[in-house]
Amino acid sequence: MKIRLKENKDSIMAISLFMWAIAAVFYGLDYLQHTAPSVLIEPISNSLGINYIDIATIMSIYFPIYALSQIPAGYLIDKYGVKQALGWSCLTVSVGLFCMLVPTVSAIVIGRVLIAIGSAFAFVGTLKVISIWFPVKHFSFFVGITQSIGVLGGLTGQVFINHLIELHGWQVALFNISLFGVLWSIVIFFLLKNKPVAGTIAHLATSATQQSHKKNGSFLNILRDKNIWLLAIYAAIMVGTVMNTFAELYDVVFLKKSMHLGSQQATYITMFIFIGVGVGAPLHGLISKHFSKQSIWMRWCALMTLIVFLSIPLASIASFPISMLIIIYFLLGFFVSSMLLSFSIARCCYPIDSHGTIFAVVNTIIGFGGFLFPLIFGKIVKMTMGQIHFKDELLMPLFLLAIPLLISLILTFLIKEWTKACGPQV
Repeated sequence: MKIRLKENKDSIMAISLFMWAIAAVFYGLDYLQHTAPSVLIEPISNSLGINYIDIATIMSIYFPIYALSQIPAGYLIDKYGVKQALGWSCLTVSVGLFCMLVPTVSAIVIGRVLIAIGSAFAFVGTLKVISIWFPVKHFSFFVGITQSIGVLGGLTGQVFINHLIELHGWQVALFNISLFGVLWSIVIFFLLKNKPVAGTIAHLATSATQQSHKKNGSFLNILRDKNIWLLAIYAAIMVGTVMNTFAELYDVVFLKKSMHLGSQQATYITMFIFIGVGVGAPLHGLISKHFSKQSIWMRWCALMTLIVFLSIPLASIASFPISMLIIIYFLLGFFVSSMLLSFSIARCCYPIDSHGTIFAVVNTIIGFGGFLFPLIFGKIVKMTMGQIHFKDELLMPLFLLAIPLLISLILTFLIKEWTKACGPQV
């Protein structure tokens, strides 16, 4: 009987891993196109004859649409299941990428809007798959691994896209990404399952977790939850400043203008932010288990993120060597990835039927952060041009960008955590 039970567990785990992998690859594709603007801004700017800051602003329309689509995405995932939701959303992203092949501002805007709508399902849907197919004790780890998959997409994607741009132009690069998206949407429709079969261990684990929650997971109750808002704002600041503004939009430009590096070298150094995220994402779930509460480790990481981020503009002023820049970039990615723990804390307060919605609410605020911070940063850059004596117009705005990171550190002291709410660790 024990041998049969073990075999059943092993087979269910293999199926669970397969289901997660299908969703995670879509998230990897999403992350690839998410980071692509960092290397696309300059060639598109040259092609259209528009200032790179204006192109970055046009690209950033992605973020409010992404944010507004989050809650509908979470609702649709909860209502219709991950198969239909992720399949159609992957196809939508691909169509958006096809639209961007037309070298006009209107086509780029339409493409970014479609990409944003489809992308809204990727991360939330993958988290839902983890909630459905894995026991509670594995949630943080697989959220981290999911982020690592996403980072792998962005990491290899930036280098791959930059290489394709230099060989064939930015339109060929986008065409290759969109073609893969179409193929993967077919994989999702045919192979992804909405939930475990009744009676299996995975199904029993899901049922046990569902029954352990007393809290009403209605949409209004989630919106009234102060702790959810604190978690969401904290995560939005961490992602919006470091990733959406710096790593995904202005980082390559900063390295080329301030550190006088070539395109390939700047892209190579930028890679280490994403390597840091990829390494840190799964480790934070494991490290945080050694503390009485996950929020304690979040606090330390928020402090380190602030310190490391401040060292980047200082690196330009002090002319740090490239080897030091690589270490700084890696550490920045490592510590900022700790924001994923906010999803682990949030999920423990509500039943599994509402996990799609709760993840979407948190991700909505993160999405708005991704829109607001690049927009504000771009305005600050324009205002400070020619007004300061720094050798690069991006230095002062980067110092100012550390202020919201200080606020995120303060928020970690206000977040409450109920470790017993997650139910049995099946």
